[in-house]
Formats: sequence, structure tokens, C-alpha cells
Amino acid sequence: MNPAIKAQVAADLNNLPHARITTQGTEARVFTASLEDLTAWWYALGGRITCQDAPTGSGVCMWTLHTRTDPENPVSARIRVYALALDTDQPDADCLPAVARPAA
Repeated sequence: MNPAIKAQVAADLNNLPHARITTQGTEARVFTASLEDLTAWWYALGGRITCQDAPTGSGVCMWTLHTRTDPENPVSARIRVYALALDTDQPDADCLPAVARPAA
């Protein structure tokens, strides 16, 4: 089954917000409207969160949640959930342990 369809089912079952769901390779890509939406996905499915800065001076960054449609099943479809945010925005404090820190 297509990963986007699996991600859509996971979204529907968990009442998760999303703007668009697509497939790229063997993964689903979920685009959300806010960091709060990405946080909702993390609360439902868990996973690891990363942040990539946009070009210097742009004032934005892209947060990405790396998870699966069924966190208990290591062969379930991989999902990347994306949210653009101001570079001063932070995810919910409960999510901070899931945020991958860059190597020093």
C-alpha cells in the first residue's frame, strides 16, 4: 500500500492536522500548517524531531518529525512531518527530549 495512504489512515485514526500528504520513495511526507500541528503528530506517534535552519537572515526554520504510521511496528511506513516556523519558535516543552541536537 502507498505510504501516503497509510499516513492518511494514521492521521484519520488519530485526528491529526495536516495540509498535504504525499509519497516520496518509501516514505510519506506530511506538510502541516504550524509547529503546533507537528507537535500533535508527535504526541500521537512519537519519534525524533530535527530542525534545519533556513538561509541566514530569513528568520525561519523547518522542523521535521521522523516517525512511523505504527510506532510499535518497526516495519510500518515511515513518515516525515514538516512544519515551517519562525526561528525563535520552539516545540512544546514536552517534545524537547525528542529533539535531536546537532553535534558540537
